[in-house]
Amino acid sequence: MQEPMVHHLKDIKQVLHYIKGTNEHGIIYKKQGGCKITSYSDNSYGVNTDRGKGITRLVFYFGESPITWSTQKQQTVALSSCESEFMAATAAACQALWLKRLLSEITGLKEEKITIKVDNISAITLMKNPVFHGRSKHIDTRYHFIRECVENDHISVEHIGGELQRADILTKDLARIKFITMRQMLGVQDLRQNNDRD
Repeated sequence: MQEPMVHHLKDIKQVLHYIKGTNEHGIIYKKQGGCKITSYSDNSYGVNTDRGKGITRLVFYFGESPITWSTQKQQTVALSSCESEFMAATAAACQALWLKRLLSEITGLKEEKITIKVDNISAITLMKNPVFHGRSKHIDTRYHFIRECVENDHISVEHIGGELQRADILTKDLARIKFITMRQMLGVQDLRQNNDRD
């Protein structure tokens, strides 16, 4: 906003064009799916951002319906995709614990363990490894919070294939068919089609 350029105007026009074409799209919240919270955590390491910082993408589901999502620039520069995924999952763990407590207060039910789905096996191994070894000693201490969450059994971390990573749509440029598929996986539907079925 401080230094707008021509490419910023082009991006804004593209966003407005998309919004105009999707007025009838929305999210339907259903009773089925239980009271379990699941998160999808991803990053975009190596994408050309200011100062080389990655972007964290998070989507949280309550049952089968998305309830919160975010995209934010990571606070520090990651030296590998594993480290960038590790940082994204830590952000997901912080939000997961907050949602877990909120759900417990609202429903009065016992707090359940929240599952965070990550598409990087190396990052998952790093999260589950309680040993502070050479591969992670350079990572800012605040990001090791997720290890404590896993050790204390507050959250679990699971691998998910990249093609099923629902957070991808939040920042990646996707081909049209892939974008539509990911949008449906995210939970966004054409409400006109849904009304026709009722």
